[in-house]
Amino acid sequence: MLTGVVRNLLVSLVLLAFSATAQTLSLKPDAPERYEVKRGDSLWSIASQYLDDPWMWPQLWQANPQVNNPHLLYPGDIIQLLEGENFLRLQPRLRIMTLQDPIPMMPLNRVEAFLNRDIMVDRNEFEDSLYIQTIEEGRTLGSQGDLIKTLGDLSPNVSHYGIYRNLEEIRDPISRRLLGHLARSVGSARLVRDGEGYEATMEITATHAEIRVGDRLMPFTASPFGAGFDPAPPQEPVSGLVIRSLEPNQTRIGQYQPLLLNQGRNQLRPGHLLQVMEPGKQRREPYEGYNIFAAENPRGTVMVYRVFENTSLALVMNSNQPIYPEDTFRQAPEPNATP
Repeated sequence: MLTGVVRNLLVSLVLLAFSATAQTLSLKPDAPERYEVKRGDSLWSIASQYLDDPWMWPQLWQANPQVNNPHLLYPGDIIQLLEGENFLRLQPRLRIMTLQDPIPMMPLNRVEAFLNRDIMVDRNEFEDSLYIQTIEEGRTLGSQGDLIKTLGDLSPNVSHYGIYRNLEEIRDPISRRLLGHLARSVGSARLVRDGEGYEATMEITATHAEIRVGDRLMPFTASPFGAGFDPAPPQEPVSGLVIRSLEPNQTRIGQYQPLLLNQGRNQLRPGHLLQVMEPGKQRREPYEGYNIFAAENPRGTVMVYRVFENTSLALVMNSNQPIYPEDTFRQAPEPNATP
């Protein structure tokens, strides 16, 4: 169950002034009395470390009006665990080092690691894209740091490309309608030199598998989140199904793992929070013998990080049990809402 999300920073301070008293936050037994923020920390990571439910971190912020912006948490800020009170209090101290960079409210590295890994593409576009003609020294396999020659049209103002292999047909789990084709990432490359005609030289910057002659290259998509982001439920009702995990041969999907959804840009956008549910089922009452309907059971919360025409990619942010293909999803409940 999602118990808290970031409030929109444009909401009036008057609304905050009239909000209810901060809810009691359940702390983990090993939580210290005070914690000094370090580089790399965020409100999310601190809540994950010291609260039983990290999604309570917006109440943590809301209970401390001296924290003007949850995106701007600085090294040296103090988190105090008050004795006799079962909630944390953020207590920023005087910042002598005024040139320090603020810490984003939620680390983006987990999300951005998946942003260009697996993508939905049009088959014709994929087949017409750049491809690797040769790998340096005439090798058939390449690795990080190797130079490659590519053939095809470069995208204007693009210097980083994902390297992809194989297209997998993706269909809706229920209707079997074709939703598109999934391209699996095997690495990435950066442009080194734009040659004459269709030829260019690139350097392999990362590999997830051995790079081969004939692999395709597609332009990298920049992060839609910027320096920080506000995860929030969709404003309009939305529902759909989990198609599958993006990890090969995986049916049990856990925290910080990516998955594919059967709704696209008409329903979802990056940053949307969704609640994944175990579908309701007809079950037989063991003693009386009649059928009963077991209601949907919340499994966890996912955040959309990339959307396509008919599908979206999301990351499991919080789960109390594994998520499975064909689980249902809907917009996550608002703070203090009863699901």
